[in-house]
Amino acid sequence: MKSSLQKISLAFASIQLMALAFLITGAALPVAAQARAGETVIQKATEQFDNSPLRTTSLGNGVFLFSGDGGNVTAVVDDASTLLIDSGMDSRSIELNDAVFKATTRPVTRLVTTHWHFDHTGGNVFLGSSGVTIIAQENVKKQLSSVQDVPFIGLRDGHYPEQALPTVTYSSSMALRQGSQRLTLANYGSAHTDGDTIIYIAPANVVVVGDIFSNASYPIIDLTSGGSIDGLILSVDRILAQTDEQTKIVPGHGPVATRADLQAYRDMLAQVRQHIKALITAGKTMDEAVATAPTKDFDAKWGSGYVTPDVFTKIVYSSLTKSSASQ
Repeated sequence: MKSSLQKISLAFASIQLMALAFLITGAALPVAAQARAGETVIQKATEQFDNSPLRTTSLGNGVFLFSGDGGNVTAVVDDASTLLIDSGMDSRSIELNDAVFKATTRPVTRLVTTHWHFDHTGGNVFLGSSGVTIIAQENVKKQLSSVQDVPFIGLRDGHYPEQALPTVTYSSSMALRQGSQRLTLANYGSAHTDGDTIIYIAPANVVVVGDIFSNASYPIIDLTSGGSIDGLILSVDRILAQTDEQTKIVPGHGPVATRADLQAYRDMLAQVRQHIKALITAGKTMDEAVATAPTKDFDAKWGSGYVTPDVFTKIVYSSLTKSSASQ
């Protein structure tokens, strides 16, 4: 016989699953047209997200990672409930929910959103409509509430319906408890966007950093949403200062990393910034800078993702010249 808690949890999960069948999201689907129009960053990324198997990894201490379905999704479990960090792709919400419940056997009651991009918020409508409390930095609510364009990568998305929006927001930091785990939510300003949330989980010694870190590929810096190369490096520096060699670092995309992996990423960012800054000082245009291949020393390791070396060079160049309108 199942315990009362298990029965309640199973019933709640069934409600969550049934809810999706009746939803009309109202959110823009950002890639169907892109896939036919050309090889944009978003088209490449979405093909990967739609076709990659969903994998479940236990990180210990009641923390689980779900990868393959858009951005990495992390679950923190206590005796009665599951707190989820990010919600993956909308097209795979039921699949993700099944995997989360299979691993945790606890209903999702809270969702922390690391930033507004569709591959991290696709399940927000599904979860929000099921009564899950959505938590995010205050800029995320503004971004999800309106149409957003990120031309460098071919993304146009929003606005999201009310049930997908955060109902609890914070400015610079927030503390949560999930059973024995303490979660510290932090926003360090401009980085990947201006609404990024880093989640430190203790005593599990796990930090979830969203798209501030892609392992191992060049990152997207969303300049139209307040991101910058300088702010990205500063955020990575602050994360490095609060981690140790045993910390498990969950990136926005890619496998779980170590502090050494994050340090290597930081070194790449700093050197690429230095190279491109020198080109700008020398009066090179964006196209001329791209032609010099300023990332070539790092392409073998970081250039095989859906953000190509040329696109990353253009993003960094625009960030350094404060010309995000040139996207």
